[in-house]
Amino acid sequence: MQHDDHTRLFMQHRPVLRRLAYRMLSCVSLAEDAVQETWLRWHSADVTQIESAKAWLITTLSRICIDELRRLKREQSVYVGPWLPEPIFTEDEAPDPADILARDASIAMALLVLMERLSPEERAAYLLQEVFENDYKSIAVTLGKAEANCRQLVHRARVRIEEGKTRFTAPTQLKNELLAKFASACLSGDLSALIATLAPDVNLVSDGGGVVKAANKPVYGVRAVSRLVMGIRKTIGTGYYALLKRINDEFGIVGYAPDGRIEYAMTFALSEQGVTSIFVVNNPAKLRQLDSGWLGPS
Repeated sequence: MQHDDHTRLFMQHRPVLRRLAYRMLSCVSLAEDAVQETWLRWHSADVTQIESAKAWLITTLSRICIDELRRLKREQSVYVGPWLPEPIFTEDEAPDPADILARDASIAMALLVLMERLSPEERAAYLLQEVFENDYKSIAVTLGKAEANCRQLVHRARVRIEEGKTRFTAPTQLKNELLAKFASACLSGDLSALIATLAPDVNLVSDGGGVVKAANKPVYGVRAVSRLVMGIRKTIGTGYYALLKRINDEFGIVGYAPDGRIEYAMTFALSEQGVTSIFVVNNPAKLRQLDSGWLGPS
């Protein structure tokens, strides 16, 4: 195979690799590193012995991500405060129409948070089967396990994900209405209106990484969450502003400093009962790639 063909094949499958890597690692920089490492291994591989470039690349990337997830689990055990996935803007994406539903279902912040509960192998098997529609035979090859074991991995992951999904199942229109009311209440400082948007078991998780001020543990309940949100509002200085943006394919709120620097990204899990979870990322390291358009056309 000519070098140009070698490169062309990799670039053809690179968008899929990027989407899988982000869903696996919930971090743009780590996902990019995983894709780059996959390229290096592909570049040095004997492609004459490879039957399917796509299968080889997905297998290689998945194994790299599984190793990285194991390292991340150890790192998160000493992380200061709660750990949240790294958010990204998705409004500029132009995916294949066939990928829209899969993408919507698999990069919402609430779902990424749920996937953090899975083992690295469960997460890989779940994504490969549920999102990328790989059959169990190919998943078995990718993970180096028997097909029966892979079915069990997917089953366990699916059960845990579905159990958590009950906290954010609501029609899109209702979600948008709830978020609009939440944002309006925050902007006006109307505590009663804010409380009316919250589910009885609402919780707020903030990730400052020990670098900036943030709650060092999740906050639970309408009273505590509403007071914290209003308290945050009161600490914002002159010239600061917030915008509704599509973050991880759902509407969220992004706060900006007067110089245009992103201060925080706030995303939500919403159900028919109201706002069930609020995720606030203000760790500067996790906001650097927010507007990179990393999952966009490439």
